[in-house]
Amino acid sequence: MARRSGRVRAVLRRVPLACLLLLLAGTLTASARLYTRRVQESTRANVTASSALPAAYGEEAPLPARFSAELTYTSLDAPGSGEASTSVTWDDSWFTGDEHVYNHELARASSVLAALAYSESGYYQSGSNQPAYMEEALAQLGFDEVCTDSYRFRSEVLDEVLNLVTDDADGVAYTIARKRLALSGGDGQEGSPRDVILVSIRGSYGSEWLSNLDLATDETSDHGGYCRAAREICGEVAAWADESAGDGAEVSVLLVGHSRGGAIANLAAAEIDDCRAGTVTSSVAGADSLAGIDRVYAYTFASPATTLNAQAHDARYANIFNIANPSDIMPYLPLRTWGYERYGIDKALPAVDAEGFDELRTAMERLYEQSVGVACGADPSDKHVVDAVLTDVAQGIGSVEELVTPRGACAVFASVAARVDPVRMLYSHYPSTYIAWMNAIDEDDLTESGAV
Repeated sequence: MARRSGRVRAVLRRVPLACLLLLLAGTLTASARLYTRRVQESTRANVTASSALPAAYGEEAPLPARFSAELTYTSLDAPGSGEASTSVTWDDSWFTGDEHVYNHELARASSVLAALAYSESGYYQSGSNQPAYMEEALAQLGFDEVCTDSYRFRSEVLDEVLNLVTDDADGVAYTIARKRLALSGGDGQEGSPRDVILVSIRGSYGSEWLSNLDLATDETSDHGGYCRAAREICGEVAAWADESAGDGAEVSVLLVGHSRGGAIANLAAAEIDDCRAGTVTSSVAGADSLAGIDRVYAYTFASPATTLNAQAHDARYANIFNIANPSDIMPYLPLRTWGYERYGIDKALPAVDAEGFDELRTAMERLYEQSVGVACGADPSDKHVVDAVLTDVAQGIGSVEELVTPRGACAVFASVAARVDPVRMLYSHYPSTYIAWMNAIDEDDLTESGAV
């Protein structure tokens, strides 16, 4: 018995050492994986996605200039596979029209394209058999060049951990695509060729949430956590615009995004507008190429505020339309009382107190259930909760500088904890909720700037 007890004590003495060795081995293994991933990212080593891309584009008969298509995307509360679908109207002639005139049909299509930016993430995760939703949707819309390479190092859990280690949460995943428009001159003859370059930007994903909290502004007074991603996108747009110009085509650009993706689209569109105006010196690579783009259309959804620039509503930014749900707290942040705005024109979806709201809400919920397959969980009365929280925060915190103090953080936490059910509130922020609202309403049902 004594001998057996001695063996047990000997084993127990080794347990701490074994645990330490296992911890060390795990740490070294994790570090090696992070280092390898970092090398792959820095060298842009090829990472094979989880399934084959759609068949080569352009093999089918050309699409007409105006048509409808049923696009499939993913929704967080969709049952089963998580798929939702919505019918979208597409019209090539949109991209020769006045960029400063709000186009509700284009806004509807843009809301779906913004949702698709999230859906693409699963395609680039190891072991996933999720379809390439974005590529498949854009093929239906006639785009024959589609690039989603930015997702390759921004969609895995390992990538999110690496972002935390390297303090690099400002990156963004996005799709950039090109379509030669099916247009003809007024006499029935082919006019000058025109390309539309689409950029659809994914919203907050994993560690990218930290970027939303980086309120330090750059030299242009823009939100630091968003502007670096916006400049990356502007550089890519410049390269694609150069290619189109080299092929003799005029260029129209469409920028779309939801939440953080909307904020980045807002800043990217403003940067291109500045280059085209020639009144601001841009630090973006390819600024001269951006200056040659003759039409830019930007539609954002649920975008937080992006800038302290007092000129954010200048006429040159009137091609940027920011659509917000009054029951969604995200577009109100950072607060206007702290000086924050969005570039361009804000438009609000119907609010719970608006005349005729009940009829519009019924239509929205019907369309939501048709698309997603479950009842809509958004509660428009959350607008009153949002108003109360914002009032508390504005009264208790007078500036961004106060927000980042312990007292400011505690004040926000106390107000939110007392009033907000975060799970329920998220339903008003979902892309699928915005899509349903956009399809349920007409342009006249939107409220102009000042509502959000």
